[in-house]
Amino acid sequence: MTSLLPHYYELLKTCVLTTAGFTTITPCDCKLISSYIFKHTKQSISETTLKRVYGFAYSKFKPSLFTIDVMAKYCGYISWDDFCRKQEKTLLKPSNTNNSWDNLKTNADKITHFTLQVLRNKSGIPYNLTIKRRFIDDYFEEFLTGDYAAIVLAAPAGHGKTVSLCHWIEERMLLNSKGQTNDIILFFSTSALMNAFLNGRDLNNWLLTLLGYPADRNIADLFDDKQEKNGNFFLVIDDLDEHIYKPEQLKLLLNQLIDILSLYQSSSWFKLVLTMRSATWINNKHQIDNGTNKWFKGFIDDINRATNVPLFSTQEVKELCHKINPEVTNDMALEMAKDFNHPLYFQFYYKEHRDNFSLANVDHVCIYELISAFILNNVYLSNYSAEKILLLIGLVDEMDFANQRYDIVKTNVNTLIKQYSHAYNGLLNIGLIREINTSSDLQYQTYIQFSNNDFLEYAISKTMLYHNNSVFDGKLIEALNTQFASSVHKLSILKWCLLYAARTDQQHGFDILSKTQLSLTEKSNLIIFLGDLLDKHWASANRSESVAQYFKKDCSPQLFNYFFGLEFINPRYQKTLLSLLKFGLSNRKRILVYTTLACSAVMRLDFNDLELYLSKLKQIPAQEYNRFAINPEKCLSTLYAYLKFGEFKKDAFIDITRFYFNPPKEGNFFENNAANDIIYLLGAFTSLLTKDATKTLRYIKTLETHYKQSNLLNIDSYSYFLNIVVGNCYYSLGNIPKIQALYGAFNAVYKQDNTSFTDYMKNMFFALRIKNNLLVKNYTHLIEDTRSHAQIAGEHKLSKIFVLATIIHNKYIEDIYPQFYKQCVYEHHKLRRETGVSMIMTVKNVPILQST
Repeated sequence: MTSLLPHYYELLKTCVLTTAGFTTITPCDCKLISSYIFKHTKQSISETTLKRVYGFAYSKFKPSLFTIDVMAKYCGYISWDDFCRKQEKTLLKPSNTNNSWDNLKTNADKITHFTLQVLRNKSGIPYNLTIKRRFIDDYFEEFLTGDYAAIVLAAPAGHGKTVSLCHWIEERMLLNSKGQTNDIILFFSTSALMNAFLNGRDLNNWLLTLLGYPADRNIADLFDDKQEKNGNFFLVIDDLDEHIYKPEQLKLLLNQLIDILSLYQSSSWFKLVLTMRSATWINNKHQIDNGTNKWFKGFIDDINRATNVPLFSTQEVKELCHKINPEVTNDMALEMAKDFNHPLYFQFYYKEHRDNFSLANVDHVCIYELISAFILNNVYLSNYSAEKILLLIGLVDEMDFANQRYDIVKTNVNTLIKQYSHAYNGLLNIGLIREINTSSDLQYQTYIQFSNNDFLEYAISKTMLYHNNSVFDGKLIEALNTQFASSVHKLSILKWCLLYAARTDQQHGFDILSKTQLSLTEKSNLIIFLGDLLDKHWASANRSESVAQYFKKDCSPQLFNYFFGLEFINPRYQKTLLSLLKFGLSNRKRILVYTTLACSAVMRLDFNDLELYLSKLKQIPAQEYNRFAINPEKCLSTLYAYLKFGEFKKDAFIDITRFYFNPPKEGNFFENNAANDIIYLLGAFTSLLTKDATKTLRYIKTLETHYKQSNLLNIDSYSYFLNIVVGNCYYSLGNIPKIQALYGAFNAVYKQDNTSFTDYMKNMFFALRIKNNLLVKNYTHLIEDTRSHAQIAGEHKLSKIFVLATIIHNKYIEDIYPQFYKQCVYEHHKLRRETGVSMIMTVKNVPILQST
């Protein structure tokens, strides 16, 4: 029998497709071709075998003689030997032509087209819906204009290396067809190399045979000098990863690739292109990169991460969404784009929502559900699932949480790996974990890492739950606080635990969240996540009876108070507060929810929302407001009338005056909780409308006497915002020493740790800085600070209007920065028109905005 020559084998596969009437093939076509073969030959080749033949299923072994004989008979030949003999007679021999470059191009194109077809069919998102990415053009432009012979595209699994490369090759071949380039592109995936290894072939000879040339030649001998100067020969190998091979096979392959590169690297027309995982490059770069500077790497950021395939940009995410579903016009929230910048996660989401694809309604739970689905399909429902779970727990147990060391020294877990070797190889194959060899001349050091933080945090959370008998309780929270006190992974681990608790009907344990030690920004993030989680939990079509009963009851005081704080107010916070209304809340709690929603509307100057929530508050019986020392509905109605119509209603100020002259002596009016914080801060901000700073300071003094002292050093929201009101009072009074001292205290806290400040807190801080600097006539950083404030304020338009009005009123600014002053006037009037605000606002008792 003629040996299984790769080129003849590829020709036979193409011949089968032609005979069956296919120009391209998809996995589902294999079943139909199998039936055609049986009908014509009365011999059977299974659908699974054909999938292995055409690269849709992995095969360790070359096809059997029976398989290729039947394929040849289907194509009208007597046998495989007969097919090979006839191909030898018809193949164009290089010795009989002076146009070797074109012959090579023709043969290479056949192989490349087939490889492209296979890889297109394997794309997680239909290939025709994927997008071309600019980064790869930039890389290849630099690669081809520089003195390089090889380029590597390296990134962890799922970064989109293969799809990006396919787009580039297709575009390059299109330029060939238009006569703009004259390149030869020989492209195949690593699975094609397995046949060469199984046959013990030399890679260089195998490539020549694949192209239809004698093995005793080399590619350089076949090129026509005139032709080669107008084009490049690209040898492109996709998915060259160590987890596919046995160690000895990988070493042999790398040696042969280096030999080929060494043979042709002096020829400017030869270009080697490889894609691989970052770990493969890191572990084998000492063998691949021989120090000749012939490799173009272009690694992003840390060279030790060996990643040069970037994640999606926000614009690319939008472009991909539009291509998948052009009818969807609603843009997703910008803050959600970063969750879908990973091509792998985008692929997960597409598979779940392909029939009605849109990112417009994604929430903060979505990305966790996508990763859960990936773990379910690739770990829990895969072979050796129990072993994989035990192995993951064992790996996590080897981590040093106290010192934030999450890489595992392989020698420490070698026994564990041997015990679960199949599971370990399986986790490597799916890209959940990776090996990184950082050995030096004095020390062997190989680490095991989780491929990204999402997989790491998932594994840690499952291990913590495993050791806590899968119970979400105070013991788990205590362990989280102790082991991850200052870790960036703490919040995500907690979210995984919350998701697990919700899915296992342990939602009653959410009450203990108040014991979690989080910064304000972390807590703000968690509250948004928790709101989305409760919303999905309530809306679930298959929710259990315990879940239904959970929402029928009033929300516990611990969980309810956990949701409140002015520092959390942003566009996403509204949805979270609305999720609380799904509980059977008492009237007092409903008042607090609508009050906070209305506060958010005031800050955004969204009068439609404000009117809606005021109407909700007015529908609650008046006697219910007797339980509040300051009536929130009166405060909000006063703010609404002032902002919308320029009217000055006195009802709220009567209550505020009565409060600081005669504070309540009975009841729970001064119980220290987040809900009371909201009410008293609302009163403080409302009192600023009186333009009488001494009255506002008197109100604040009463709060410090009867409620609680404010302390900026604690960075708690109540102290923070109450002192913001104090700062406004000092500005109105022109009290330079006091506003300087107060701003100095704010500035010290901000410099100490501004990452713990939420956006709304930063917004108020920059507003206070501007007022302080205007009062002391320090205009050096005014323009910069104003821009920073506008950027951070975002949708908080009320703050923007007040800051701009403050600047406009200062008579010195127009003289010092005339262009800046004109811009402030323009922005100020623009905001007024957009929001419809109509008010009389005074700065130092001088009207700035007139009622319209």
